[in-house]
Amino acid sequence: MALLKGGTMTASDVSREARIPYSKVYDALESLHRRGWVEEQKSRPIVYTAKPPDTALEELKSRHETERKENEQVALEELMGIYVNRGEQEKPDIWIMRGTNEILSRVKNLLLNCRAELLIALPPQLVSFTDRIEPLMAMLKEKGVKTMVLTSPEITEESASKLAKYSELRTRKTMYGGGLISDSREVVLLLAGGDQGSLPLAIWASHHGLASFAKDYFEFLWNSPGTSKL
Repeated sequence: MALLKGGTMTASDVSREARIPYSKVYDALESLHRRGWVEEQKSRPIVYTAKPPDTALEELKSRHETERKENEQVALEELMGIYVNRGEQEKPDIWIMRGTNEILSRVKNLLLNCRAELLIALPPQLVSFTDRIEPLMAMLKEKGVKTMVLTSPEITEESASKLAKYSELRTRKTMYGGGLISDSREVVLLLAGGDQGSLPLAIWASHHGLASFAKDYFEFLWNSPGTSKL
C-alpha cells in the first residue's frame, strides 16, 4: 500500500511510510517481488515500484494456472500408470462401452498410454468431442507422438485449425464410423447406438490382431485417392 501511494521508493522510504522496522523491510519487499507485486531496480540504493494491481493479479493467475496444469499432468501420468497396470494379466482383450462418459474415459486412458503413434478417424458427429481431449493431444505433441487425423470435409474451419495444431490432418467424404489406434496395440472403435437407441456405443481392445487390422484399414483410407490434405 505504501508503494502504491508513494510510487518509486527506497527501502528506508517504505520502512518509514509503512511503519515496518528497517530490519524487516527487505524481507517484506523481497517477498512482494518474488510474488510479482513489486519491481525492483538494481541501483544504489535499490528502489522499488509497485506493479499495477490488475497486471500483478493477471500474472499471478497465469502462474497458478501453469502450475496447476503441470501438476495435473504429473498426477495423471503417475496415477493412470498404476491404474492401467493393475490386474493387467486378468483383464479381457475386448470391452464393450456404452455412454459418452465411459467412452471418453477410455479414450483419455488410451491417449495417456500412447508413446509413439496415434491414428484418429473422426466422423463429423464426433468433431465436437475434440475440445475435451485437446489438452491431452497437446501433451502428446510435446512428447513427440506422431498424430494423424482423418475427418470429414464438413469440419468447420475453427475445428480444423485446432486439430492441425497437434496433428497431420486429412479429409475424406466417405467415412464408416470412427476410432483411435494407439501404437498399433490399443484401439477404440466408435459404433452406432445399437440396442440402446441413441446411446453411444464403442469397443475398446488391446488385442494385437484387431489393432493391426484397424491400423491397416486406416492407412488404406489415409492414402486412398478420395482423401485430401488440409
